[in-house]
Amino acid sequence: MAGRSFQHLLSFLMLLLLCAKPGLGNVTGCIERERQALLHFKRRLVDDYGLLSSWGDEHDNRNCCNWRGVQCSNQSGHVIMLHLQAPWSENLYQSLRGEISPSLLELDHLTHLDLSYNDFEGSSIPPFLGSLSRMQYLNLSQANLAQTVPTQLRNLSNLLSLDLSDNYLNFGNLEWLSRLSSLRHLDLSSVDLSKVIHWSQAINKLPSLIHLDLQNCDLPPIPPLTIPSLSHGNSSVPLVFVDLSSNHLTSSIYPWLLNFSTTLLHLDLYFNDLNGSIPEYAFGNMSSLEYLDLQWSELDDEIPDTIGDMGSLAYLDLSGNQLWGSIPDTVGKMVLLSHLDLSGNQLRGSIPDTVGKMVSLSHLDLSRNQLQGSIPDTVGKMVLLSHLDLSGNQLRGSIPDTVGKMVSLSHLDLSRNQLQGSIPDTVGKMVLLSHLDLSRNQLQGSIPDTVGNMVSLKNLYLSQNHLQGLQLLFLPY
Repeated sequence: MAGRSFQHLLSFLMLLLLCAKPGLGNVTGCIERERQALLHFKRRLVDDYGLLSSWGDEHDNRNCCNWRGVQCSNQSGHVIMLHLQAPWSENLYQSLRGEISPSLLELDHLTHLDLSYNDFEGSSIPPFLGSLSRMQYLNLSQANLAQTVPTQLRNLSNLLSLDLSDNYLNFGNLEWLSRLSSLRHLDLSSVDLSKVIHWSQAINKLPSLIHLDLQNCDLPPIPPLTIPSLSHGNSSVPLVFVDLSSNHLTSSIYPWLLNFSTTLLHLDLYFNDLNGSIPEYAFGNMSSLEYLDLQWSELDDEIPDTIGDMGSLAYLDLSGNQLWGSIPDTVGKMVLLSHLDLSGNQLRGSIPDTVGKMVSLSHLDLSRNQLQGSIPDTVGKMVLLSHLDLSGNQLRGSIPDTVGKMVSLSHLDLSRNQLQGSIPDTVGKMVLLSHLDLSRNQLQGSIPDTVGNMVSLKNLYLSQNHLQGLQLLFLPY
């Protein structure tokens, strides 16, 4: 994953969540009116796992600021945070069930409400939540909520983070979002936005937005624009993280993304209908981009030479497309890249020697293409590489001795090629290797004794070669 993009995100969320530790007490004790409101809230819920067992009227439990999931202000005693995310245990969420009681209106100093992963049994988001005007953090994700999202949420003008993901909600439009001028984090992933035609314009009206997650929303494509009219309305939104994966977006999304070319660090367009080429005018101008996922997006052109100009990239996935032509030599310029996946395309030609310049690479997958030629000796320079998959190509020649220099390698798959020669003794230097697959080649000679040095090896596949002395010891184990 790209480093700085998640550091920005995590630092923001951790700041919020650190303040949301359940059960923190206060010096003054809770306010009776708010304690009664919480008890009324509890009575409208079914607590199968005893999560709210500390919420009671007993003398030792009367201070609601010590209840699980409740935090009060040390100065005023008001309840300011309610963190009741359902815990995960034994492969299930220990969810509260029932409905969200309007008694929460008594908590008029509430800034943080997290009811995620509970089960509200298909009920709607209560409109009264829009009256909690101090709210900064609202998380109702995966809470089995349904029906239309109340537009009263637009009144939460202090809201910094809104997560309504993984529910069964109906959205007529997103115009109500425009009132949330302080919003920095928006997650509507896995909700149905298929009827929201002008969703991009609504996002453009959120001047503080940094993190946007709209994956798997059945988003309608943005109406196409003709170049050089590369604008869907000027936007000053400082987006850093954008996930639009698993939608039906076309290449008309590119001009809109250019609005954020100077701020964007993380962009995920996985599983869309982009078709055609990787546009140089779009990604070439994203000078800060660190993470780019375009896998399974119907791309069917050559990889442009200018890909090497994206010098900030740490993660690039173009797998599962119909890309053809050769891998450009310019990939060697991407010296910060740690993850490169070009698998499942129709790439031809040889693996460029310049891959050896990608000294930060830890994951390289070029499998299931039509690559030819030999494995370049320069792979030995990638000393940080932990995963190398070149399987399912038409590679010839021998396995270079330099593979032994890849001392960080844990997964090596060279199967289903036309490799010849012997297995080099240097494989024994890869002591961290747990998976080695050299099957379905034309390898000859004996299995080197140095294989015994590979103390981490769990899976070894050497079948369908011409090796001598193959013993049961060397079958997968």
